[in-house]
Amino acid sequence: MAIGMTYEQYWYGDPLMVRAFYKADKIRQEREDYNAWTQGMYVLSALNASVGNMFRKSGQPVKYPTEPFSVTEKKERQRQKEIDEEQEALLAQAWMSSFVQAGKNWGKK
Repeated sequence: MAIGMTYEQYWYGDPLMVRAFYKADKIRQEREDYNAWTQGMYVLSALNASVGNMFRKSGQPVKYPTEPFSVTEKKERQRQKEIDEEQEALLAQAWMSSFVQAGKNWGKK
């Protein structure tokens, strides 16, 4: 049974509701995982800025981030990467099709 569903919803409700509750639970879990990861990054940054600087031999001291970590930048970079991969695939396909076209005429006079 999907998390958050009542007995009546599960057994007597719309069957598509189970899928919706499952997806909602999966999204909630991903959000919790991301929040835990972000919290870990802040703790790591704090330790690096404090304890790491205590044992630093030389160079610039590490500073704690002045702004929160950006979620949108990561999503934008991921989307740009997907677009670049799609463009690369299209270029490779066009390149191969030009070779196939050229190959059809090889040996013909």
